[in-house]
Amino acid sequence: MPLTEKIAIVAGGAGGVGEGIVRSLLEHGATVVVPVRTPSKIVQLTDYVADVQRGELITLHANIGTETGAREVSDFLTQKFRGGIDLAVASLGGWWQGLPLTSIDLNTWNRVLASNLTAHFLAIRTLVPCLIPNRGMYIHINGFSAEQAYPHAGPVAMSAAAQKSLMMTLAEEVKPMGLKVYELILGPVQTRERIKHHQGHKVDGLPDWFYPEDVGDYITNLVSGRTDKADELIHRLLNK
Repeated sequence: MPLTEKIAIVAGGAGGVGEGIVRSLLEHGATVVVPVRTPSKIVQLTDYVADVQRGELITLHANIGTETGAREVSDFLTQKFRGGIDLAVASLGGWWQGLPLTSIDLNTWNRVLASNLTAHFLAIRTLVPCLIPNRGMYIHINGFSAEQAYPHAGPVAMSAAAQKSLMMTLAEEVKPMGLKVYELILGPVQTRERIKHHQGHKVDGLPDWFYPEDVGDYITNLVSGRTDKADELIHRLLNK
């Protein structure tokens, strides 16, 4: 098991993509910490990975997208893992679509930016220091709207593009510390919610979109060095 004795945190690990990443990391033997905003999500995540016989799941009731919650996560990691952690995955933010830029009110704009951009800044500020002792790895999960126009979803697309810029900057800033940064740009993903509502996508009867667990397996290969793209910052997983 390539990730045995590795300690990971997945911010957003109770979300549609994040839960698959958590499951994959556990299956490969990692200890996985997941900060979760609501107790009900903790129950759902725990149930989802209950059949995995490897690794260890540690949940924490905290919202890393707020300064208070980020401080709680930092304190927990510092006290629980004094030697630092090996991997941080940020799969944060939500979707919003509905109006052209000229019709979006400021409250909506600020709300989307808080969840889709400020939360990532707080995650970076909180988690990167915990990676330094082990010269660990920071992996950011982004969407394809980071690189293309997305009419009527301007705040989300703008945030995604800004997230990509953040990762490019972070990669340069932490390079002298020996830390690795990866930006994973995903196409649509076959989440459990999409499958439940028959919103998945198939070509010739076979799934064309990645499953969340596929994303987790890709991350596992990055961590374990089983890839020929270890020196590339940006990785695109748009379809199979």
